[in-house]
Amino acid sequence: MRTEEAADGARLSAATRYESLVGVSNAIGTHRDPKDLFSALVRELHRVVRFDYIGVAIRDEKANTFHRHFVDAETEAAIPPDPELPIEESDAWWVYQNQEPLVTSLETHDARFSKLHEILKKYGVHCLCTLPLTTAHSKVGTLTFGSKAPDAYTADEVHFLSVVAEQIALAFDNALHFDASQASQQQLLKKNERLGLLARAGL
Repeated sequence: MRTEEAADGARLSAATRYESLVGVSNAIGTHRDPKDLFSALVRELHRVVRFDYIGVAIRDEKANTFHRHFVDAETEAAIPPDPELPIEESDAWWVYQNQEPLVTSLETHDARFSKLHEILKKYGVHCLCTLPLTTAHSKVGTLTFGSKAPDAYTADEVHFLSVVAEQIALAFDNALHFDASQASQQQLLKKNERLGLLARAGL
C-alpha cells in the first residue's frame, strides 16, 4: 500500500511539474528580445527545475559561432566564456552536432571534455546537462543546466529537461525571428527614407 501511495505521489508530482512548465512557457513566450528571454529563463525555470547554473548557446550560422550566455543562478551574475575552451571541445558543440542530450560529470572521465572539466572544478560544478534547442525547422542552439550536486541528472530528469528544452527552443526561435523581422523593418524604413530624399532631390 505504501508503495502504491508513493507511486501516486510521484505521478502527482510529475503532473504538477508539467502543469507548472506550461505556466513557465507562457511567461517566457511573451519576450521578444533574446537577452530579456534569457533573463526570464533564470527567474522562471526555478519553478520546475533545480539548478545552480544555467546557460544557452545560440548558434550564429553566418558568423559560424555561438553566442553564449551563462549565469550563476543564485546571484544572476554572468559567467563569461572561458577563452581556453575552444568551442569545438565544448559540450554545446557536441550536443548541437549530435542533437542529443549530454550529461557531463566530474565523477566520470571523458578525454573529449578534459578542459571543460577543469572549468567545472573552478566553479564547483559537479555535473552538467546540455540539451539541443531545436524546432521543427531550426537548430537554434543548446541549453545547459549545471548542478553542484553529483548525479543530479538522472535518466528521468534528462527526459523532463528535454521537454523543457523543446519549449525554450520555440521561445528563442520566436524571439530571434521577431528580432530579425524588426531589423529588416528598420532597414526597409531607412531605405525608404533614402529613396524619399533622392526623389525630392530629383535624382
